[in-house]
Amino acid sequence: MKSLFISLILISSLFLPQNIFAAVSPGVSLAVSRDRHFVYLTFSGLKTVSLVDYVLTYDSGTVQKGMQGGFRTKKYTSRSKRRQILGTCSSGTCVFQMSPKNFKLEITYTLRSGGVVTLNRTLQ
Repeated sequence: MKSLFISLILISSLFLPQNIFAAVSPGVSLAVSRDRHFVYLTFSGLKTVSLVDYVLTYDSGTVQKGMQGGFRTKKYTSRSKRRQILGTCSSGTCVFQMSPKNFKLEITYTLRSGGVVTLNRTLQ
């Protein structure tokens, strides 16, 4: 009887969803375009996040440049992408930074629970 009960439990576990309570931690990826005119930021694991703030710094020639941004997420948002220009645009004309390198990204995620998660990424 005991072995029948154990067999039933094992069989029923095959039909239950796995990792039902597994939380996905916030993450980020950082990439630069081949021509180094744009940087791509991909934020993931956002379902538990209410606010994303980020600061990106990089070297251009002998000068350090940077930008900051942020956005609020909706309850069902799991991923968000941003394309940031490495330069300035005015009246339809863009001037790109010279040879940007040594990218440093700091992201602060404010969680719906009230907690805070900070991540750092670098890219040469």
